Amino acid sequence: MSDILLNNENGILTVVMDAPKNNLMTTQFHEDYESVMEKVQVIAERESVRGMIIRGGGRNFCVGADVDELKKRTANELYDDSTGKLPESHIAQKRHFTFLRDLPFPVVSVVTGFCIGSGSEIALNCHYRIVEKGARIGQPESTFGILPGLGGIARTIELCGMKNAYELVMTGRLFPSEEACELGWGDILTEKKRGLAEAYSLIDFISEKCGDFSPANYRRYIELYKNRGD
Repeated sequence: MSDILLNNENGILTVVMDAPKNNLMTTQFHEDYESVMEKVQVIAERESVRGMIIRGGGRNFCVGADVDELKKRTANELYDDSTGKLPESHIAQKRHFTFLRDLPFPVVSVVTGFCIGSGSEIALNCHYRIVEKGARIGQPESTFGILPGLGGIARTIELCGMKNAYELVMTGRLFPSEEACELGWGDILTEKKRGLAEAYSLIDFISEKCGDFSPANYRRYIELYKNRGD
């Protein structure tokens, strides 16, 4: 049985990550995640979807990669420096992260607790991040000798600007929910246990007020949502 569940209710997909050790991204986690994302791609092609929400099933969104497994995999995967060709397994894994931003409906992550490393790259590749107070976010890969490789660097630059992205990635420090929203990493800050309701509200607003969703215009929709009461 998969520890990552996919549900479809009233045209909204929900992906609930509920793997052991606060969604530690083991080999099994990645296999389950990629299987679910393949199903999402099929649904996106065949059905009418208003939006998708990704969240953790417990207190934390995701604590990131199993470092020991990651080191072993890195040692076994060969990178050809002469051609710049990346291992096929890495290319496939990255595709299952970065395709989220191209889906024809809003993809919203609800960030709670720890959202770290590869886990934060899932959130970064979504169109929107609803961040609950008390969350701790970061990309600490640099502290053990590697860099985020699943779209995290490019998206951090896009959302936070080059200067902030450089500092966040190279120091690997964790930052709180309030700072995440100040930097542009997060879109909306909510009280604890209010993130999911906010995500549904955002999807309902976009589907009812904004017409067909265009991924290229994702910034426009969130600004309309934030200013809806003005």
